[in-house]
Amino acid sequence: MTISEDRRPTSTLPFTQPVLKATGLVKTYGRVVGLDGVDLELYQGEVLAVIGDNGAGKSTLIKCLTGAEIPDSGEIALNGKQVQFRRPQDAKHFGIETVYQGLAVSPALDIASNLYLGRELRRRPRKSPACRWIRLWSTTT
Repeated sequence: MTISEDRRPTSTLPFTQPVLKATGLVKTYGRVVGLDGVDLELYQGEVLAVIGDNGAGKSTLIKCLTGAEIPDSGEIALNGKQVQFRRPQDAKHFGIETVYQGLAVSPALDIASNLYLGRELRRRPRKSPACRWIRLWSTTT
């Protein structure tokens, strides 16, 4: 699976360096080859679809790019700088996350709410001076 044809944006756009570049990614599971030297370049403003037959390595590629799997060899670079994602939180730190297809969504919520499900901003309730006094008083008696 090779995804590296010259798909750079037209010369009217100033983006000449890929935002995300994967070179020679290899991932094996025992004797099974999941990825065999995959190259990929993604440019700013570009929408890229990863399409292939079942077993072609699409999910493995996405998992390697997002830290869910660690490639056996190859390089991943963001904005020209080499990175290594050992876990999804590493990729998330750089703004890369995966939305997996699946049934773990809430049909009662809109798309944006489903994407942020479990990530809502939470704020601790403020404790008034009276609450602090009651807590202090209850520990001394």
